[in-house]
Amino acid sequence: MQAELRRVSKSFGPKTVLRNITLQAETGMCVGVLGRNGAGKSTLFHLLTNGLLPTSGELLLDGEAQGDTFSEAIKRRTGALINQGHLVEQLTAEEYLQLVARIYELPDAAHRIGSLLSHLLEEYETVRRRPLSTFSTGMKQRVAVASCLLHRPSLLILDEPLNGLDVFAASRVLELLTSYRSQALTFVSSHNLAHIEQIATHLLIIDEGEVKFWGPLAEFMHGRDTYLSDALLQLLHPVAPSTQDLTWLTSTAR
Repeated sequence: MQAELRRVSKSFGPKTVLRNITLQAETGMCVGVLGRNGAGKSTLFHLLTNGLLPTSGELLLDGEAQGDTFSEAIKRRTGALINQGHLVEQLTAEEYLQLVARIYELPDAAHRIGSLLSHLLEEYETVRRRPLSTFSTGMKQRVAVASCLLHRPSLLILDEPLNGLDVFAASRVLELLTSYRSQALTFVSSHNLAHIEQIATHLLIIDEGEVKFWGPLAEFMHGRDTYLSDALLQLLHPVAPSTQDLTWLTSTAR
């Protein structure tokens, strides 16, 4: 899959959320999308999945300009997790993935379902007959990730896929996404920049709706003897420390 954005902008009324976003990415790349809260990351993901339409500019997938509605072929090749997964919680994890398999017309998905759930849910054998409504937030998140991978998408969009996961569960998800990286073009966001460092090949850094950096992760870190989090702070010039007097908070006096 190849994705190209040509001067893509998105506005909501008078407010411009994304401004002249231009990039080209392809299969094998994992693009870590970074920025402050409200920078436009989720809006970009919605544009890439046809959840929103750009106000101006052009979005091409595999060289074809996408209009108001993406083609059925493109939708079938896309896996997306945006703003947390919305599961049918009356179903078990297996039943839910069977439903997803029918949507994507996968004739014999039993092996795929079993292997994905067994890998992502170390407690799977003890919860396999329980409805998703009884799962923890992290367990539901892992089932949502499995649903995105079941049909082996060539465009994978993951907005905070590691939310709610402990270090062990996050490690399993990262291992799986890393092994799948060569099969797809992946866009992923995470507030945990150590996760981005582990999985991303490229960085797209957005601030106030504009691209501040686009390119290989190694290029961004070149010459910076620091962590990604520190390099990101240096780039985006964080707001100056508060001048408010908060000494009362740490004072021993009551």
